[in-house]
Order: sequence, then structure tokens, then C-alpha cells
Amino acid sequence: MTSLLDAVLERVNILDVVSQYVKLRRAGKNFLGLCPFHKEKTPSFTVSVEKQIYYCFGCHEGGNAVHFLAKYDHLTFHEALESFANQLGIKMASTSMGKRMPTMDALSKLADYYHGNLMKSEAARGYLTRRGINAGTVDEFNLGYSEKVRYTQDFAKRLGIPLDLLLGAGLFKMRGNEVYDIFRGRIVIPILDVNNKVIGFGGRGMEKDALPKYLNSPESGVFSKRSVLYGLDKARKQIAEKDESIIVEGYFDLISMHQAGVRNVVATLGTSITEEQVSRLRNYTENITLMLDGDEAGMKSALRLIGLFGQMGINGKMVVLPEAHDPDSFIREKGLSGFEELMQAKRAILDYSFDFHMKRCGLSTVEGKQAFIKAVLPQLEGMKDGTVKRLYVQRLAGLTGIEEYCFWDTIKEQRLEGTNPQGARGGTVERKIIGICLNRPILMELLKGKGVIRYLADRESQEVLDRMVAHYEEYGCLEVRRFVAMLEGDELKNSVLSSALEVAEYPVDEMEKVIQDYCQHVEMKKLKEEAKEITGRLAEAEQKGDDRALAELLEQKRQVVQVMRSKSAKGG
Repeated sequence: MTSLLDAVLERVNILDVVSQYVKLRRAGKNFLGLCPFHKEKTPSFTVSVEKQIYYCFGCHEGGNAVHFLAKYDHLTFHEALESFANQLGIKMASTSMGKRMPTMDALSKLADYYHGNLMKSEAARGYLTRRGINAGTVDEFNLGYSEKVRYTQDFAKRLGIPLDLLLGAGLFKMRGNEVYDIFRGRIVIPILDVNNKVIGFGGRGMEKDALPKYLNSPESGVFSKRSVLYGLDKARKQIAEKDESIIVEGYFDLISMHQAGVRNVVATLGTSITEEQVSRLRNYTENITLMLDGDEAGMKSALRLIGLFGQMGINGKMVVLPEAHDPDSFIREKGLSGFEELMQAKRAILDYSFDFHMKRCGLSTVEGKQAFIKAVLPQLEGMKDGTVKRLYVQRLAGLTGIEEYCFWDTIKEQRLEGTNPQGARGGTVERKIIGICLNRPILMELLKGKGVIRYLADRESQEVLDRMVAHYEEYGCLEVRRFVAMLEGDELKNSVLSSALEVAEYPVDEMEKVIQDYCQHVEMKKLKEEAKEITGRLAEAEQKGDDRALAELLEQKRQVVQVMRSKSAKGG
């Protein structure tokens, strides 16, 4: 890969790459702009043409042109490198992209074939016309049609496509000596990646009773339904500019909205929204608005995302369409002005959740309040924004007549930071770790030598754990009764005993997981501190004009960030 990287970096200019996405102005030898990776009002994103690197002094993101493309387009480093190589015409060895390119080339030719079929089919064009899709949109989305015919084996040869590629992608199947298309008789919608390469297709039946109504390409080496968002290739710039993405369910929902002038919209291929899809969108915005059917199924589909959005720091909102409408029918009937009016009524998904469960459970009875609390309280647990979490707890308390502090024992607020609402003694994590180690002393082996104890937020807990480790090392065991006898003061002794009893019934694997999670959390803290230290040294090197030190520190920073991302991806 090193030779490929060298070949790419020799031919690509980072200023040309970054300028496609960021408005830059000259600032001395460098160029300056607003960082595309975090919100800022004062430019701190710097591009050095001389060094062919970028670095943001606000969010501390930096690297070369390949790193930039990988970050911006939510690609792996290898995918970004291979994308550059493909654009520059550099031949690649047996890489993932090298293996993918013949398939994507075949799919591109197939898309053009389908489009040609559509132009020749009066019935297919008539279907699209009845759906309000004009000729310009047909061309823009390269919509096509698959004829209801079977082909001989030389069909692929006539298109200049190896038949084994079409069969391998699952788009065509063999029956005897004949080849048939899985999309036959359907409108065919090409699905593109962010590099505008065809990676798959969606097929829409033209008959009202067509089953299934929609059909997607099978999973393949180039197409994964869980990670693809239809229309992201066209919408990503508008999403970044508007700092908001609208998510709809179907192909024609998106196509009709795009035609009407709504360009920051993507579609989920008719499936539930996945973490991979949200991750891709988060590269462009943290504001996501769902536009779903107003029936109960649509509502439940949206409510399932509350936990995911909370964990990923997404500001999730929702628009409920009028009854009997989907985004396609609504935008065609009401137009852009009707859509804009509807968007004024968007609300946080959690607000919809509160309303939905209030109506469903009722708050006039004790049982109804219990059911309501049981439904909405778990949705608050994973929220990263502590201020927003507190506001919803206040609202929950107001609606149920139960004082706020009663909810905080259930909500594991900032679980790995070991903090609780004001007035609570100690921290949930500290107490758990002490209790678990008293019940399973062998787990202290995981704590030793990792500097875990000094990261505990409560000094008293630090002291207790220090003494527990020392006791364990001295005696080779840790008996609760023996240990608490050595503690001064009844309050401390009772606290330790309480901690031990609270977790005594935990399964062994759960005890291990709590300790492992905290150790991983500490490792991440150490890495963040290391990254912060390198950032300070980077600023010093920049001021001194020490290019060698700057390059070395950037590489160190990249390695630390890579380790952090690796640990995050593994749940650490």
C-alpha cells in the first residue's frame, strides 16, 4: 500500500481536494477556512500547501489529502486511497477497490441499458408520468426499466459485461440455458455511492398489486443495504450547507421531494434506519429530521431510534404527515410551500414519544403513570447531553407528580464518568467497582497497573480502592469482614458494606463487564490526554516553524486518534 500511497500523494494537491468542500482564504503561507468536521464561527481549519497537510486547531483533526477524503466522505483510509487511485487512473494491485471496480463498471453499463429500455417503453414512461416524475428527473436519476423477457447467454456479451459478474451480484439468474433478470417488469432505480459509482439497484413494481412492491439488489461485495442511503450522492452538499438531513423511507419519496426542490433528503431503501446509516449522515450534520407516515407503525419506527440518536449525539426531530399521505403524495399535492409549512411543525422525537405514551398509557391512574414511566425513562438513559436529559426529567416529574430525585437512581447518568445529580453521595460507578471487587477480589487484577483508581471522581472511593488493592497484594485475598474492620469510621464502613451487598447478586459475567468497561474507559481517557498533550506540542512546533517536529507530531496524533477510533468501534 505504501507505493500506492506515494503514487497518489505525488499527484494530488491537497488544496485542490479541500477546496471542493471548504471555502478557503490565504493566510500567510497557508490557507484558512471553517472546519467541515465541527461547528465553529472563527476559522481554525488550516491547509498547508507546502507540507500538503491540513489541521484544525479547534477539533484537532488533521492529516494528508487521503485522511481528509476519508473523514469527509466517511470512508476508511484504504477506500479513500483507492478512490483517489481510481480518479487518477493509477493501477492498483489486488485491493478491495481493485476487486470492486469491475463489478461497479458492469453495474454502470447495466444502468445505462435499463435507462435505454425506459426510453423505448411507453408503458414505463407513462407510469412515471402518472407519478408526476418529469423527463428531467428521469435523466437526473438515470431511471430505467427492465423488460419482461428472458435472455440468451450472449445477452451480457452484447452489453460488454461478463455474465459471471451479473450472476455473482445476484441480479440475474440462470434457468437452463436462459438468463432472467430479478427486476423484470419493474422500474429500475440505480443506487450510487458518494463517488457517483453505481453499487446496486432498486426495483418498483408498476402494478398496484405487485409483490413485493419494492425489490432491492441482493447483498454483495459492493452493496450493503444496512449502510447505504439512497440519494446521499446528490444530497450531501445540501445537507452540509443546511446543517440538516431529512430521512424518508422510499425511493419515490426522495425523487419527488428532490424534484420539488428539497435537496437535503436521503432514503433508507424501505428498511429501518441503522447505526451505519446514521454514522454516515453524522459526517455532514448532527441534525436529522424523520419524515415518516403518521400511522402507529411509522411512529414506533421513529421511537426506536431515540436511544441510538441519544448515544450518537444526534439532534433528532420528526415530522408527522397527515393521514393517508406519504412524503411522495404530500409533496405532489401540497408543493414546496406546503412542505415548508409542515417543516415548521417539526418537534423533537422525544416530545412525540412523551405524547404517544401519554395517550397510550393515560396518567389518571397509578398503573397508567407506572406504564408511562417504564416506557419513557429508558429513552433518557443513553442521552449524552446532560442538560437536555435534566429538562426531560423535569418534564417527567411534572407530568407524573413524582419528585425528580426519584428518577436519578434509575437513570445511569454519565455512567462511566462516575457522577450523580447534586446531593447524591459518591458515584454509581465507584460504588459498583468497590462492591464488585469485594465480591470478586480476583477482578482487582484487571485494575492493577492500569492507573484506573486515580480516575475515580470520588476521593473517598479512591482511598478505599487503594487500600483494597494493597490489602489484596499483601494477603493474597480480600475478605469483606476483615477489610471493613480496618476502616475508620462507621460511615465509611457502612458505605463499603452497602456497596458489597448492592452487587452481590450480579452475575459473574456482568461483574467482569463493569470492570472491563471502566478499564477501557480509563484507557480512552489516557489516550485523550495524550492527544491533548500532542496538540499543545503541535501548536508550539507550528509557532516555531519546526517542520520536522510538526510532521512527527502529526503522525503521533494520527496514530493516537486511530487507536481511539479502533477502541470506540470495538465498544471500548
